[in-house]
Amino acid sequence: MDEFSARTRTADLAAMADRPLDLLVVGGGIVGSWVALAAVLRGYRVGLVEKGDFASGTSGKTSRMIHGGLRYLQQLRIGVVRQAARERNVLLRIAPDLVTPLTFLLPVYEGRGPTGWQLRIGLWLYDGLSRENVLPPRRWLAREEALGREPKLSGTGLVRGVLYSDAFTRDARLVLRVVRSAANAGALIANYARVTDLIREGGRVRGARIVDEETGSHADVRASLVVNATGVWIGDLQHVERRMRLRPTKGIHVLVPRDRVGNVGAVVLPTPDRRIIFVLPWGDLSLIGTTDTAYRGERERVEAEAADVRYLLDVVNAGFPEAHLTANDVVGTYAGLRPLVDRGERRESDISRKHEIVVDPDGLLTVAGGKLTTARAMAEDVLRRASASLPPASKDVDTRTIPLAGAEPDLRDVRAATRHAARQEMAIHIDDVLVRRIGLFHERSDRALPLAAEVANVLGEELGWDSDRRASEVARYRALAEANVQWREGAHG
Repeated sequence: MDEFSARTRTADLAAMADRPLDLLVVGGGIVGSWVALAAVLRGYRVGLVEKGDFASGTSGKTSRMIHGGLRYLQQLRIGVVRQAARERNVLLRIAPDLVTPLTFLLPVYEGRGPTGWQLRIGLWLYDGLSRENVLPPRRWLAREEALGREPKLSGTGLVRGVLYSDAFTRDARLVLRVVRSAANAGALIANYARVTDLIREGGRVRGARIVDEETGSHADVRASLVVNATGVWIGDLQHVERRMRLRPTKGIHVLVPRDRVGNVGAVVLPTPDRRIIFVLPWGDLSLIGTTDTAYRGERERVEAEAADVRYLLDVVNAGFPEAHLTANDVVGTYAGLRPLVDRGERRESDISRKHEIVVDPDGLLTVAGGKLTTARAMAEDVLRRASASLPPASKDVDTRTIPLAGAEPDLRDVRAATRHAARQEMAIHIDDVLVRRIGLFHERSDRALPLAAEVANVLGEELGWDSDRRASEVARYRALAEANVQWREGAHG
């Protein structure tokens, strides 16, 4: 495996500025990463820049599910479900070590949640829309069978249950695998490279001005086409009069000890406001989510609030009545913003996950909407729309059949994992490692703070930090950890 480190990052930024690109992708989340991979595989000269770390926005704060979106059938979003189910099957095939099948139990209760007949129709469609029989089909359970699988599940009003299959992943690591695949194929890649402005000549976008957040140096990168894949930040690059109307919604998740909940496997629970939440086994923890609420706050620092946490815990306590979860049981939380296109829906949970692509009169191509599961298909749509601005592709590829590069490293040894992250995954800060590369930030009640100095020392050895830089990095990480638990003040206030 070739090096993919701070050193290659610096070289790639210089190479972007040295010679014009065919395609400059702005945004290192799952969509931008897939656009870069799909383009470079077709023979284009591609650059990908991200103002923070890869997956540091919405793509690293998902429900970690690769799924068709069963609940979208309630809203008759047939096309969205069909695409997502088929994309789930693609990911199971091209990243089998990272995208893993998971069986869900969906209980049917008298008087709340979806009725039996609704589920029969919905799950019949769900199985049929996926086209390929990659996963086991749905299976209905009698009440006693459902409780046999999940003994701690509430039996009050339980009529029956149904098993269906989807998949799950580590979202940030999936993004990294796509980014690394793009780099291996020849794309020029840089995180912590912020676009400060677009280069416009003759009324057309001809590239971008980029600042290296690590060194402070500036560079002009020219490109035949600039793709704006920055999620909830897309409007920052669009002309003020042509900004796509977004309606960001916040989704939060909590992790609690699994033995406190009592779930054996993955369970879908109905909510009082006619939604559903998921309770997933995550090692010794249960991952619970998600909320879907309007958000108009600061985009850079999105965190859970006490009311968000109470909402999820209340639903789980109703579904698992022996759990008696409180704020004190919460090991970790995270929150992200969905960059959903505003089409006038009344409720946040009714907003379509269908993506939208816009080419402005100045040539800037912007993509928004979609989800983790459908990003590959979104990238293909982007390249179809981009074809008018690009020369013909020199290669014909089908990204549905190309395995993602690399394999998942052994993440149990923190020092070894940090060294690998610095050398092979372009990790530059402590949170790059503990939040996104190995995930301990959200999976330990201490936010993995006791490991911060050790990670800083290893990164310092790799990146040439002096003692002052190592201390400042630890302080940076501590501030992030403190912000993440501020919701507890509201929980105990």
